[in-house]
Amino acid sequence: MRAAIYARISTSGQSTERQCRALEDYAKTRGWTVVREVRETASGAAQKRPLREEILQLARARAIDIILVHTLDRWGRSVQDLVLTMAELEALGVIFVVPGHIDMSTPMGRMLAHFLGAVAEFERELIRERVRSGLDNARAKGKQLGRPPVAPARVVLGLQLIQQGRTFQYAAQKAGVSISTLLRAQRRRRAA
Repeated sequence: MRAAIYARISTSGQSTERQCRALEDYAKTRGWTVVREVRETASGAAQKRPLREEILQLARARAIDIILVHTLDRWGRSVQDLVLTMAELEALGVIFVVPGHIDMSTPMGRMLAHFLGAVAEFERELIRERVRSGLDNARAKGKQLGRPPVAPARVVLGLQLIQQGRTFQYAAQKAGVSISTLLRAQRRRRAA
């Protein structure tokens, strides 16, 4: 079995040595061959973590069978992200392992992953409910929701600039509207 090790620290003052050593030892006891080991310095909440993405690309290319991570929070801080990643890896047939906690190759590990999925879904429902309640409250107070309407004169100016041969970007900037507003207005004009 081919394993990839993912180690992450949040700041450059920390070290991944302990994580990697523990994961290398674990792989050795399981008889797995470590084919890739990455050490990333990034916040767990960071949207872009190139080395984590590299490990996922290896999984998608079927170049690895297992992803080893020291603790769940090293992989990601969002329950939703963890659940989505685990679901994708399960579909790819790649095992996600956090030694001593999650091992997707076992029934207990898969059950724990499904439990995390249920928690994430519950969390999304609570957020959706709070947002709906907040919007209802704002409407009840008479607040206008959504973007303010665009002044028709601005749209007309933007369309005139486009008819004069100007780019959408230029016309939108000069008229003080978005490019998509001009595109929609142009489509409506052509349809009429």
